[in-house]
Amino acid sequence: MNIANFPIEFNNEINEIKKSENKYYSLAVDRLSKLAGEHDDISGGLVNFKQPAQGRESSHIYEVTIIVYMKDSNQVAATEKGKRFQATLNGALDAVKRQVQERRTQERMY
Repeated sequence: MNIANFPIEFNNEINEIKKSENKYYSLAVDRLSKLAGEHDDISGGLVNFKQPAQGRESSHIYEVTIIVYMKDSNQVAATEKGKRFQATLNGALDAVKRQVQERRTQERMY
């Protein structure tokens, strides 16, 4: 597992994954650390697990938001909603990765 060189805030509002939240937090930290790699453009992150369908009908039961704070005072964020928690988490992490990589490509072009 990688250790992040920046702070990552973690919030879990899903009771059924409380027992294994360390596993999911570690996965998110690992993926965000790999995304940062040798770059120094990430200054922080936020990982948020919610259950928006709690108590009402909805086609999704999990919501994962990942925010990456960039050193240029901007942020990259992705929210995924889905029925399977692991797939929802991976989807949010993949979306943030794409956005950060696109931003880096754009900055190299200028």
